[in-house]
Amino acid sequence: MKIRGSIIWFIAIAVAVIALVLWYGQKQPVEMPLATSAETNAAPPVATTPRAPASIPVHANAPMVQSTRGADLSKSSPPSKEERAIGLLSTYNDVPIDFYGRVEDQFSNAVDNAAVNFSVRVMNGQESTVNRGQVETDNNGFFTVSGYRGQDLSLVPKKAGYVLAMADTLFKYSHLEDHPYVSDPNNRSVIKMWKLQGAEPLVEINKIFKLPYNGAPIFFDLVTGNVSPVGGDLEVIIARAPGVITQRNHGDWSIKLVPVNGGIMETDYHTSQVTYEAPANGYQDSYLVQMNHDNPGWLDNIQRAFFLMSRNGQVYSKFSLDFGINDDPNGTMWFQFKGVANVNSSRNWEATSPQ
Repeated sequence: MKIRGSIIWFIAIAVAVIALVLWYGQKQPVEMPLATSAETNAAPPVATTPRAPASIPVHANAPMVQSTRGADLSKSSPPSKEERAIGLLSTYNDVPIDFYGRVEDQFSNAVDNAAVNFSVRVMNGQESTVNRGQVETDNNGFFTVSGYRGQDLSLVPKKAGYVLAMADTLFKYSHLEDHPYVSDPNNRSVIKMWKLQGAEPLVEINKIFKLPYNGAPIFFDLVTGNVSPVGGDLEVIIARAPGVITQRNHGDWSIKLVPVNGGIMETDYHTSQVTYEAPANGYQDSYLVQMNHDNPGWLDNIQRAFFLMSRNGQVYSKFSLDFGINDDPNGTMWFQFKGVANVNSSRNWEATSPQ
């Protein structure tokens, strides 16, 4: 969910001002004003014209702020930045937290009697804290969190023999979000856990290579951590424009990953950490990154995560790749592989789960 940047900057500045004002007020003693003598030749106060408060952008789905009835606006002072920030936070960031969920395993079976630890983050202009609690799933795996107010809710279920199998269990209720989360008791949100079947030995992948560019394919053996003349697990094909390539001197370059007798699938780092079995299908024949010099998002490196099947299904790997193109034509390219591989023709990665 994309947060409205202008509102967030405004809130951050206003909160900092509030904190400074509160701190200063605590540090300074309160002084009583001296009574003015009848003989004091004091100048009359200068009348000032109040300025209209700056307009605050409001999200289309946000609740409307109620106006004050019966107030004499001609005599009231405009709200300060701190007051406007507090009003904004209390209106749009202090939302009732109601969550209707279901915990289930990889087979879509209910996980009953699981402890669901939750935390509600509060930042409403008056209070900045985290309220924590715990509920338990019933026989259907159902659970409910309610009776709280805040900006978001984080969930972590736990049960012996199971591990969390979701990368994102943070639900954002704040109306400062473009699409605030709304829970439906008739359509419960599913929290996935993995029921452990029995871990198998895995081979660690952790290797850095600094290799020259010559235009020829490079074959990596992820199991042994070596570069092979042919074969291995992954063929890498690099292409680059001649000359120096840097952040100031953009040049065309590309990297193509070709699994050796298998398939490849891009994922993200967090998902790979909570995936305990290699996918059975959905692999591609190759993966290509093309960096053109006129691309506004041009970089001289990539960091990506992958699932890989190689050697006709004998090896199943999950790994991250950190690659950097050589700046100088005579310099070296940077490769770093980190992950694990099951070399027993098995898709089991349960040894990577918390033990």
